[in-house]
Amino acid sequence: MSIFIGKHNRLLIGTSSVIFSLCFVTQLLGRQGQVASAQLIPRKILALYKGSENRTEEVNEIYQLAQLPLNNLGLVVEYADAEQELPTPEEMSEYRGILTWFISDQMKNVRRYRHWLNRILTAGRLPVVMMGHMGAYREYGRKISNLDVLEVKSIFNLMGLTSNLRTWKAENVHIDFKNSAFYDFELNLSSDKVDYFYDIRSKRQNNRVLLRLSQNGVRNDAAILTPNGGYIQNGVIYRLDEESGRMQWYVNPFLFFRTVFACDNFPIVDINTLGGKRTAFVHIDGDGFSTISKIDRWHLCAQLMQKRVFEKYRLPFSVSVIVAEVDSAYLGNEETVQTARRLFRLPNVEPASHGFAHPFDWRTGKVELDSIPGYQFDAKREIVESMHYIQQQLLPPGKSVNVFFWTGMCNPTAEQIQIVEDHGWYQINGGAGKLDPMYPSISAFAPPYAQVKNQFRINARISNEYEFSDRWLKHYDGFVQVVKSLYFTGQRNPLTPANIYFHFYSMEWPQSWAALRKVLQFAEHQDWTFLYVSQYIRMVNDFLHAEIFLLDEDKYVVRSNGFVRTIRFLTESRGINLAESKNVLGFAHQGRDLLVHLNANQEHLIVLGRTLHKIPYLSGFNRMIDSVSVMNDTLQLTVQGFGNFKAVLRNMLPDQAYLVKSLTEFEPERQHNAKRCPVISSQFGKENLFYVHSQADGTLKLKAFIDGRTVLIITPATTFQYVLAKFRPWILGLILLGFVGVHLRWLRTRGGKI
Repeated sequence: MSIFIGKHNRLLIGTSSVIFSLCFVTQLLGRQGQVASAQLIPRKILALYKGSENRTEEVNEIYQLAQLPLNNLGLVVEYADAEQELPTPEEMSEYRGILTWFISDQMKNVRRYRHWLNRILTAGRLPVVMMGHMGAYREYGRKISNLDVLEVKSIFNLMGLTSNLRTWKAENVHIDFKNSAFYDFELNLSSDKVDYFYDIRSKRQNNRVLLRLSQNGVRNDAAILTPNGGYIQNGVIYRLDEESGRMQWYVNPFLFFRTVFACDNFPIVDINTLGGKRTAFVHIDGDGFSTISKIDRWHLCAQLMQKRVFEKYRLPFSVSVIVAEVDSAYLGNEETVQTARRLFRLPNVEPASHGFAHPFDWRTGKVELDSIPGYQFDAKREIVESMHYIQQQLLPPGKSVNVFFWTGMCNPTAEQIQIVEDHGWYQINGGAGKLDPMYPSISAFAPPYAQVKNQFRINARISNEYEFSDRWLKHYDGFVQVVKSLYFTGQRNPLTPANIYFHFYSMEWPQSWAALRKVLQFAEHQDWTFLYVSQYIRMVNDFLHAEIFLLDEDKYVVRSNGFVRTIRFLTESRGINLAESKNVLGFAHQGRDLLVHLNANQEHLIVLGRTLHKIPYLSGFNRMIDSVSVMNDTLQLTVQGFGNFKAVLRNMLPDQAYLVKSLTEFEPERQHNAKRCPVISSQFGKENLFYVHSQADGTLKLKAFIDGRTVLIITPATTFQYVLAKFRPWILGLILLGFVGVHLRWLRTRGGKI
C-alpha cells in the first residue's frame, strides 16, 4: 500500500509487493506468457478533505458518510489534505478513483490544486467524483478573480458540465426529474427540502442526469454521472436534522459509488461475510472487573461474568483487563489476580489488554484511574507494560496476548498505533454506532477503520452498553436495545459484522445482567460465523493490504496474509471452475451475488465458470474453516471455533452414508495429562464418531459440536456400517436385553439346583 503524506514522506510498499505478487503468479500458473498480461486491479479511493475547513483524516464528511458504503464495495479509502501536495497521475496506479467532499469553495493553494485536478481529468484514467461543493473557486481569504473563473470553468468543462459559478437561495424550486433507483434511499427528497440552487448544468449527451431542478425557467442539474466521474451538489445528498444531529441519505450511496467507480465484475473483499454467514465477534472491555456485583453483593463482576457468561455460552470471547485494577501492586489484590488467571484459562477466552490506567484521552494524557499515586501518562507503559504483565503474570502456558483495546475516547495518535504495530500486536476500539429508531440510517455506523495520519485504527462495529444506558447513569437494562442495531446492520449483504461489545460492569446490576443475557441468547441462536476479535482485526488488515490481479478473462489471483476469506462478485450468475481454481473452499449464491469461499493460504486463483467434474465443495458454513483436502472420496476439514458447527457440502456421492470422525485439539495446559490420539498428531484428541447421509443430489448437511480447533474426517461408509450406527441404541438395547435374559435363566437354573 502507499499512503501519500506529502511528496517526500510516504509509505513505499506498493512497488515491491506488486513485483512479489507477479512472481507468485508465475509460480502458481507455471506459464509466464499469462503473467505478462496480469493486471493489478486498483482498489483504492483517494479521499480529499481541506485542513482549512478544520477537517482531518478522522473528521470529515467522507469518513462520516461515504467510507462505509465504499468499504462494503471492496474499496480502500485513503485520505489526503487537498491543500497539501498530492500524488501525480503517474503515482496513482493503485487508485481506482478520487472523491472530494468539501463544505466551502475557498481553498489554500487553490491554483496548485486546480492544476493537479486538471491533469487528472485530462489523463482520463481516474474517475473524479465531487460531492458537496466543488471546493476550489478561490484562494482562501480572497475574492474570486477572473483567472479563478476561467480555471474552474475549464475543470467543469472537462467533466462535461457548464456553470457560471452562481448560487442562490432556493425558492419555488421544482423537481423536473429524479432517478428513482438512485434517490429516496433513506429519506424522500422533495422540492421543499432543497435549500440552494446552483447554476450547474450537464452539456454532454453521454452524461447521465440523476436529479434535475428548475427555478423560474433556469435549469440546475444537481446530480450527474459522467464518463469520467460524477457530481452531486450540496443539499441533495443527505438530510441533517439540526436538533438531533442525525443524518439520512437521499442518494443511494451503494448504487452511486458502485456505478461511478465501476464495481460490477469487480472482486470485492468482503469482511462482513464468512462462509456465506454474517461475521460476528464478542469483545469485552476491562472496566468494572473488580466491582462488587449488586446481584449477590458478594462476588466480583468478573467472577460472575466467568460463571454466567464465559463458561455457559460456547462462543469465542475476547476479554481485556485494566492492569492497574488487577495488579496487587496497585489497585488490585490476590483475589483479582487469581480471578483473572482462572478466567484466562478458559479455552474460549482470548486475552487482551485495556491499558494500565485506562487513559481517557490518548492525546492529552488524561487517565481514568487517577488514584494511582505518582502515575503520569506514558503510552509505552499503557501498551507495552500492560501487555507484558498480562503475558507474564496472568496467562497459562501456551497462551499469549496479542490484542490491545483502546480506552476512553479511543483516539490514539499515529505514533501510539505504531507502538502496537511494531510489536506485532493488534488493536481495536472507537467508531462503532447504534441505530436511532427515529432516524434509521447507515450513517449512524462507523466504517471498519479510521486513518490516523499514516496508520489505521481498527473500529469496533456496534456500540456497547455504556451508550445504551445514558452513559451508565440510568436505564441499566438499555443494552437489550442493541438487538435492533444488530437487525438493522444485518441487512444489505450485511452492512457490518455483528459485534457484541460490553464491559464487566454489565454484571453490576440485576437489570443490566438480564439485558446482557437476552442479547447473548439472541446472538447464540443466530446463524453467524463467530471469530475472536484478533481474527476479525486480521481480516480488516488484509482488506487494507490485499492485492487482486486479473490474469485473463474470468481469472483472478487474490494475494493477502491468509485472512481474506470471502470474495464477492456483484450480480454474477455463474459459479466457480473448481478444477482450475486453487485454494478455494467452494462458493454459493447470495441473492444475485456470487460468494467465493477461500482457505487460509496467502494466494488464491479464482476462475469463474462451470466445473465439468464432480468435485466436492463447501457452499456454506458457520465457523472458520482453514483448509479442505479431498482424497479418494474422503474429505478432511480443519475448523476453528466453538459450539454448533454447520456446513453444507455439494457434489458428494449421491444417497451415500458417510462416517465423520471429529478430532479436537487439546488446550495447551491440559496436554500433559491427556490421552493422545496418534491419528492426526499428538496435539489432537477427544475423538467422536457419527454418521450422516447425503441427499440424492449429492448435498451433505453436516452438523457437529466443536470445542476449539477441530479436524473432521468424512469417509464413505458401507450400508451395513450406516445401519449399524443408525440403530446402534436399539441394537445395544437388544443385546443388553438378551444378556439380561440369559443371565436370568442362568440364575433360575442355579436357583433350581439349590
